[in-house]
Amino acid sequence: MEKFPQLKDRQVALLRADINTGIVLDRNYIYATTSDQEVYTVFDDINSAIRSAKAIIAEKKDIECGIYGNDPVALLILTRDNIGLY
Repeated sequence: MEKFPQLKDRQVALLRADINTGIVLDRNYIYATTSDQEVYTVFDDINSAIRSAKAIIAEKKDIECGIYGNDPVALLILTRDNIGLY
């Protein structure tokens, strides 16, 4: 799997996963099994990442999105069940 990105100031990284298995997905929603698959999308701020996660989940109900800070610690996990909270 791709190495966690180096984030600058307010940047965050979005990671997609299959909601049923927790398996990480690449940008094309394919199970990430090799190090050359891109699994992180970097955003300049958390609000942009939340908007993107909402669009992904609205289109694909079986996906969950994690938004990570620089630590990398999950700041938010968005799913079809809690998307309305953000």
